[in-house]
Amino acid sequence: MSQAELIDATDEEYFAMDALDQSQLKAFLKNPKEWAYDRLLGDHTQTDAMRFGTAFHAYLLDTSEVVCLDEGQTFQSKANKEWRDAQEAMGNIVVSYKDMQLLKRMKQNIIDSRPDMYDLIGKGTCEQCIVWTDDDTGLELKAKPDLIPTGVDYLVDLKTASSASAQDFHKHVIDYGYHIQASFYRQAVANCPKEAFKRTKRKPVAMQFWVFEKTGACDWQPFSISADNPITRIAGMSINAALHGIAELRDKAEADGGSGTG
Repeated sequence: MSQAELIDATDEEYFAMDALDQSQLKAFLKNPKEWAYDRLLGDHTQTDAMRFGTAFHAYLLDTSEVVCLDEGQTFQSKANKEWRDAQEAMGNIVVSYKDMQLLKRMKQNIIDSRPDMYDLIGKGTCEQCIVWTDDDTGLELKAKPDLIPTGVDYLVDLKTASSASAQDFHKHVIDYGYHIQASFYRQAVANCPKEAFKRTKRKPVAMQFWVFEKTGACDWQPFSISADNPITRIAGMSINAALHGIAELRDKAEADGGSGTG
C-alpha cells in the first residue's frame, strides 16, 4: 500500500490537479466517453448550487470567512460592488442575505441538537488534500474529505439537499454514488502516515453524511455507510472497475503516442 502525501491546497488548486478523484471515477462508470470529454474540454464553471455548497462548507467548517450585505442591500451601487470585490480579494466568500440566513440556521441546528458532533469540527482536520498512487494501476488519486475527526472511527461529509429524510438519503446513495465516495475516502485516509490525524484506527470504519435541508427550518440528519454494509463491497468493485478502465485508456493512449489520462 503506497503512502499518501498530505498537501495544503485551495479548492482551485485541488481541482486543477491531474490526479483522479472519486467524482471522476463515478463519471467514468456512468459514461467513459463523456468522462474523457469533460476531463479534456469540459466547462467547469461553478453553478449557483455549487457556489452555495462551497459557502456552506466554509461556514460550517470555519475554513473561510463568509459574508453578506445587510438585508435589503444589493450590488447595484458602486460602493457595494467595491465592497464585494474587496471581500473576494481577501479570500472571503460573498453570499446573499437570504443564503446567509440559511447558513446560520444550518449551523445553529447542529449546535443546538448535537453539540458533541459539532465539537468534532474544531478538534478534527477539515478539507485536507490527500494524494496517493494506486498500487495496481499506477494512477495518481486525490481526495479532500470534509472532516477527519479525532476520537471517533468515522469520517464526515457534508451534504445539502431538499430533504434530509432517510428514504431520500437511501435513494441519493445510489443516484449520486455516496457509497463509492465513502469507500474512496476511507481508503485515502488509510493510506496516510500512521501518525496522521491522531486517529484510533488507521482506516476509518465508516463515513457519516451530515445532510442539511436547504429550505425552511434547515433540518438535518446524520447517516452512516460502514465497512460492513453490503453496499460497501459493491463500491469497492466499482472503484476497481473504474481504475482499471481508465488505466486501459491510458495504456492505449501511450501506445498510440498520446499523453494518457493521468
